[in-house]
Amino acid sequence: MTNLAPLRDYIAKYESRGDYNIVWGGIATRHRPPKPLVKMRIGEVLAWQDSIDAMYMSEASGKYQIMEDTLRGLYKSAGLSTQDLFNEASQDKLADALLVRRGLDRYLNGEINAHSFANKLAREWASLPVVTGANRGKSYYAGDGLNKAHASVDGIMAAIDAIKKAPASKPTPPAPVHWLSALLQSLFGGRS
Repeated sequence: MTNLAPLRDYIAKYESRGDYNIVWGGIATRHRPPKPLVKMRIGEVLAWQDSIDAMYMSEASGKYQIMEDTLRGLYKSAGLSTQDLFNEASQDKLADALLVRRGLDRYLNGEINAHSFANKLAREWASLPVVTGANRGKSYYAGDGLNKAHASVDGIMAAIDAIKKAPASKPTPPAPVHWLSALLQSLFGGRS
């Protein structure tokens, strides 16, 4: 599996400074989540986001600043449920699902180039710049009174390039089996 950490970390640097518990800064303290985001279930995060939706221009939450409407349509495609915690591992899975939604597989398979992929990412994360055309270097959402690009064109292109060059992430190995259990398994084949 492709190691997406270099790209995820680059995005998070500009979206949240890498903070899994951060929410959009314009939300008043009294309307912030009742506990750290990583201790809330996805369903609780959605309910909280829904409760403040009419009051604020954004309810972006977590390391990747995921909006309510995005989260509501995303958690299943990330292999998660509303009962899963919105913890570090879940937020990384959600970011991976967003990367796929924005063309990761097509980029890795050579169906789209890095510039096209970067422009698709700029539509997802407002802190990323558009990398081609008249709005090069600006947020896709520039002019909305809320968003501007903080990352550089060269920076996002390097992060995109890094995922092709990064060593593949290794699956977590299974837990070691106790030697007595292994012996009994081999002798009795799991019979009771």
